[in-house]
Amino acid sequence: MPAVVRGSGRSNSQDPTSPTSPSSPIHDRRVTFDQVRDQPSSPAPITSPRQSTSNRRQSSHHHRDSDLNEANRLAYYDSRAATRREFKRRGSTLQSYYLAHPELLPQLPFTFRHGFKRWKLAGYISLMVFDACIVPILLYYTMTYGGNVQGYITFAVVTAIWGGPTYVEFAVRSLRLIKKEHFFKPLGANQRWAFDITNWILVLTITAVTALLIVGAAPHIVFLRVLSMPGPAILYCLSGPIFLMSLYSARGWKAPFRISSTAKGEKVLPGIYYIVEDIVAVNAGGGRPFREGWAARYNASPIFRKMIRDQSWFWSIPGLFVAVACTVVICIHPVPRPVAYGIGWAVPFIWAAIWAAITVPWVRSALAKEKKSWEEDSASVIDEEQKPAPPPVAPGPLPGKASESSTLRGSEADRHGETNETTETKDMTEKKNTVNLEGGGEFIAAI
Repeated sequence: MPAVVRGSGRSNSQDPTSPTSPSSPIHDRRVTFDQVRDQPSSPAPITSPRQSTSNRRQSSHHHRDSDLNEANRLAYYDSRAATRREFKRRGSTLQSYYLAHPELLPQLPFTFRHGFKRWKLAGYISLMVFDACIVPILLYYTMTYGGNVQGYITFAVVTAIWGGPTYVEFAVRSLRLIKKEHFFKPLGANQRWAFDITNWILVLTITAVTALLIVGAAPHIVFLRVLSMPGPAILYCLSGPIFLMSLYSARGWKAPFRISSTAKGEKVLPGIYYIVEDIVAVNAGGGRPFREGWAARYNASPIFRKMIRDQSWFWSIPGLFVAVACTVVICIHPVPRPVAYGIGWAVPFIWAAIWAAITVPWVRSALAKEKKSWEEDSASVIDEEQKPAPPPVAPGPLPGKASESSTLRGSEADRHGETNETTETKDMTEKKNTVNLEGGGEFIAAI
């Protein structure tokens, strides 16, 4: 397992391979985890042609170790999120660790860039989409128009096949949440049958889709328009709860019951927060360490909170609009039933694929902006801490306490100024009197 790197910054020169404890003090205020990537790798030693066998073996081991270190530098790991054994023997939670180290940007102990978990999760999602979208369309059109099979037989096959991977994955995640083990459970929920909100949303979705398939395929002449509604029903069951949770979060309302890691009576968070937390923690195997890192990141980063809020509205409101539009198209009679069937099953998944393609670069851009902002704040704080002290000022009399000599000189200057003002006033008065006398003499002579 590579060295533990909870947080390292460009300005932090600490070597990640040094055996320092996670709780060792870090002087930088804000730190990210890209420092190891920025450090240049040491040049490989040059071996002479006459080098001995032992030296050559040491050189090969050195090359191998450097390659492993280079590979490990590209990945981020957290010692308390590596395995369940690490989770059981750890001393504190990630939330408490990041609360004690507010200079660190909380990292998520899960990545889609390395490891087998990303391929496992991507494979499950692809298989579920293929089974839920492509299989019903292929079976209906090929069996109806290619094999002239009656409708009730076609949809008996569709109903029997549809949702197989979804049901298996739902059973696996439900079993993980039912067990006594706390690794997959939401934060604060330690009892049995501690389902998260995503599990209840899946229960609602599976129930709605199964009911539509049974009702539509039960009669001898199938209700094709009813059988066209599972796609919009999935959007209703997914986008509706996300919208309600986002509305609760925007209005500042309290949770009426436990919502994943949010206990009853606490403030509700945006809907996408819970969906991502539950899927990565349970389906992808991230467990409670991911839930803790996810919560710490949300509480520490304003840019991350804004991204989660925007993504919640982005996936909820348009999803409801698409579901309503598909429902209207399916139900109106001018649209032929075979066309309505294709629209009902294809349009929701096409919309989800387009939205996912928009979301990926959006999230990457937001995370890059978050990292840049955190590093800029770190650089500004470090500059303020390293700013040199102001130069010493020469000693002298304080402004409020003048010396006795300066006071005497000031009083003499004031008296001299007053004397000058008095002399000028007397001269002006004499000039005025002279002018008045001359004017009076002229006036008498004129009379």
